[in-house]
Amino acid sequence: MKKYANYFLIPVFAIIGAFLFLNLFARVDFHLQALQASLSVRTSYSGYTAIRVPPLGEVKAKTHKAPLSVNISLENIDLDQLKKLLAGGTEQDKLVEEAKVALTGAIRRFVFLTLALSFGGGVFGLIILQRRNFKEILLGGLIGLVTVSLLLFTTYKTFDIRKFQYPQYEGMIKAAPWMINLVQDSFVTVNTWGKQMRGIANNLNGLFQRVESLQAMTPRNGEIKILHVSDIHNNPAAFEFIDQVVKTFGINLVIDSGDLSDFGTPLEISFIGRVNNLQVPYIITPGNHETPAIIQELKKIPNVTVLNGGINKIEGLKIAGIGDPLSLSNKTRSPVQTEIDEFTEKLQSIIDGSGGRPDIVVAHNPNIAANFWGKVPVVLTGHDHQYKIKTKQNSVFIDAGTSGASGVGALKIKEEIPYSFVLLHFDRTKDGIRLKYTDTIRISNQQSGYSLERRVYPELYGAIANNTSSRGNRSH
Repeated sequence: MKKYANYFLIPVFAIIGAFLFLNLFARVDFHLQALQASLSVRTSYSGYTAIRVPPLGEVKAKTHKAPLSVNISLENIDLDQLKKLLAGGTEQDKLVEEAKVALTGAIRRFVFLTLALSFGGGVFGLIILQRRNFKEILLGGLIGLVTVSLLLFTTYKTFDIRKFQYPQYEGMIKAAPWMINLVQDSFVTVNTWGKQMRGIANNLNGLFQRVESLQAMTPRNGEIKILHVSDIHNNPAAFEFIDQVVKTFGINLVIDSGDLSDFGTPLEISFIGRVNNLQVPYIITPGNHETPAIIQELKKIPNVTVLNGGINKIEGLKIAGIGDPLSLSNKTRSPVQTEIDEFTEKLQSIIDGSGGRPDIVVAHNPNIAANFWGKVPVVLTGHDHQYKIKTKQNSVFIDAGTSGASGVGALKIKEEIPYSFVLLHFDRTKDGIRLKYTDTIRISNQQSGYSLERRVYPELYGAIANNTSSRGNRSH
């Protein structure tokens, strides 16, 4: 009876030891350019592959039949190297090739490590069983090695990357399905869209020059051009267009009404560093997707002014602005009415104490911005991703829509969400600086086409000179 018990206990303890070592130690770290990642496996009830990006969460799919979970986790980001990589414009083919080399090396090291651990775990299991016979201990190691080898082989033979077409989400990633698009082929799409949008910017500049030559509005030396953008949501294609517009149109200032980022992760911090490449002043009022960490990083960029409850004077224009109430925290809920009222009153108090009305008020939340419509010449807002321009009481209310077409996820979605930007033309006159007209640029996300619309404001400043301090206007 004892002999049969040995036949049972030896393989059981060998397999338990092999699995124990596998779960505890089977991990290798590797680098993909500026990204440090890890590859590990765990025993599980079913075969999943999980891609983890802390703190957003993970996306996983049932990719194979072996009872192992394969885990790829982003461990760290070298921000300096990532900034150099983005600024250097490294070609996609080179990045893909380097990634293949890094992954191949990591997998090779991982397989050798796992096989060694499985043998060692089998030996450890027999030692725990208090076996002293060398042949029995060696048998335990071989049992562990063969068992794990079969699991790895089954994983390799049945692995199907196409299962990621139907992934599962856990954590904050539920709010960011665009991560799957990045894993698949958004890099290619971004590269293509960036080139297309640079071409569109050049074509638009030529078209506007022809429009100017046909109109009875001759260019003025004192003209100030402001580009209003909003809700970029980390879409790198938008940066390509903005950069080209700034260069070809001679933009003096960019005003961003918020949601430049999505979640406030280190990777996003590197993306927003592209703002520094614009080489013009960049004013931003934080949106509800900005976090305190993002705001602090924005303040470090030389050409950026974070306008979050204050007034800034630039190019002779007096600009007042306030961020979204949620930009002060990492919360993802919508602001309540008491918070909207509090921020409205705060900005109104700042304006009242500044000695005169501003030329422009900027607020990410349209419910805050609407309270200044009719009181100041120009109100800029965003948040709802719905482009609109409307006038009331000689005041113009401009919602730029989404200059990132709702974010990088729009590079893959089927619905048409256009990129939208508003170019404001101001003139210096004897009565001060006046908004003369706006040019709205909307770029198709599906067909690579664009539309433009010019609106003229000949009598914008007549009835609002002393209306800034009035309260209680809740028009939406």
